[in-house]
Amino acid sequence: MIMVHNAPPVARRRPALMLLALVLVALNLRLAITSAASLLTLLTDAGALNSVTVVLIPAIPTAVFAVAGVSTAKVAARLGVERTVAIGLAVLAAGLLIRAIPQPWVVVAGTVIATGGLAVVNILLPAVVRSHFGRSIGTVTTVYSTAMSLGAATAAATAVPVAIAVGSPTVGLAAWAIPALLALVVWALVMPLPRPAAIDAAPRAERSARVGGAAGGRGYPTGTWLLASFFAIQSLLSYVVMGWLPTIATDAGLSPERAGLLLGIAMAVGVPATVIIMPLARGAKRMRLGFVIVGSATTAGVLGFVFAPLALPELWAGLLGLGMCAFPLALALIATIGRDAAEAARVSTAVQSIGYTVATLGPLGAGALHQAVGSWTPVLALLIVGALAQITVGVVLTSVVWRGVGSVREV
Repeated sequence: MIMVHNAPPVARRRPALMLLALVLVALNLRLAITSAASLLTLLTDAGALNSVTVVLIPAIPTAVFAVAGVSTAKVAARLGVERTVAIGLAVLAAGLLIRAIPQPWVVVAGTVIATGGLAVVNILLPAVVRSHFGRSIGTVTTVYSTAMSLGAATAAATAVPVAIAVGSPTVGLAAWAIPALLALVVWALVMPLPRPAAIDAAPRAERSARVGGAAGGRGYPTGTWLLASFFAIQSLLSYVVMGWLPTIATDAGLSPERAGLLLGIAMAVGVPATVIIMPLARGAKRMRLGFVIVGSATTAGVLGFVFAPLALPELWAGLLGLGMCAFPLALALIATIGRDAAEAARVSTAVQSIGYTVATLGPLGAGALHQAVGSWTPVLALLIVGALAQITVGVVLTSVVWRGVGSVREV
């Protein structure tokens, strides 16, 4: 189980610096994915990817997120959440640097390593927010979700120009290790890194109650498995968009630069949209409206790429970006579910592991289906089905968690 350590008094006096560290970390949580998506065509043309590995690259993040989620709890229990986040950042930077080598399976290996680091950090950040910003969970979740969108948008929009400027798509991929290394340095300097011994000294009964595990006799809070279902659907939809949107746009007739910019637009829309959507996480009626808005936006954006991909592609991309705001809504629920930060971390591990396992079928299946039929239309049709399912699960989830059980608190 994940042990969430209390921050020492000196750390509590530096909330602004801690928030800065959190934002720098969050900036890196999607740029490794969107930079690769924007460069798929150039990487294939340069021989750095082949027909097999080009399908694997978009599917790797969700697969690795699912596998890494199982071990993250054990590592964090042994080393502490903050130390484990630092390790995740170091692994991310190493994987990004490896991708500079222009060999298909080396690029795949680097992607696996990098997304392994991402997975660790991704799973633990809700627990970090709960532990260090317990009185401002909604606000801080909005801030770091916005930072994620900003980093993803920047990488998507500039990956192709950066690769052209350095003269190599793989070196362009590796360049994104720089912000990861910067985040690692600031995190190590600012965030408190308490020793695990502080938890080991706690009474056994207290530890059991804090982690909410089998020793404490507790199951998961009400709504956890519905939340896992919602997380799985939104992850599947989001990672198909992040992994394949530039390729879909290129195949429709757009240039690689403009196709990459479309993904940048989709991710950039998440910056203001998250600020607008997150207040809907307060209360059943507003959250239900939030689920309907994001699901409907995804549906409209996909329909645009089906029927008029060259007419208003920037608008369709913007709608898809609004649809991806389902992710911060899910994060807000994860960060507040349960009785304490440790239980929130435990729920985060379960929800994200299950969600990303299912979501792996999205980008992998999309690539395989496209190669089999030679068209993106069936893929886009299935995305519409997924968006409608997301709305349905979200509405049911809202009814369950706000039924007065108290398992999930308002943000």
